[in-house]
Amino acid sequence: TIYDQFVEEAARRFNAVKVGMPWEPDTQMGAQINEHQVKKILEYIEIAKQEGARVACGGERATEGDLAKGCFMKPTLLGDVDNHMRVAQEEIFGPVACVIKFHDEDEVIAMANDSAYGLGGAVWTRDINRAIRVSRHIETGRMWVNTYNAIPEGAPFGGYKSSGIGRE
Repeated sequence: TIYDQFVEEAARRFNAVKVGMPWEPDTQMGAQINEHQVKKILEYIEIAKQEGARVACGGERATEGDLAKGCFMKPTLLGDVDNHMRVAQEEIFGPVACVIKFHDEDEVIAMANDSAYGLGGAVWTRDINRAIRVSRHIETGRMWVNTYNAIPEGAPFGGYKSSGIGRE
């Protein structure tokens, strides 16, 4: 029920991300690793559009000023994605997020687990009981609540399925 409002607000925030040179103190997102990776990301965005997804923001190179000389992408948000699209099932390794509609916990858990991968996941909620319930049912190596990718030094690591290099 909040899908449209969520996508609109997420796109606004994605558009506010400062893409820039890594030595600039206000940079929030730097370059991709190389030109090959930029082309791969752009190919996935085209595949998403061909499969019916909508680019809510981004979807192209960042070419303002000196960024035109490098491998910079605008943060990209894809809407109208369903869980069977390639962008929802394959690892893009770029600044691309997909928003998929769901109606209840069981549906979102089934979608999250309907993947060949399971390295990490996150749940955002105000309800701690929901966070614990959903986290316990997602097949993933690491699960965050209301954050993402905060990894304490020395913590065990590993993924499920085709993700990672085993479990520690």
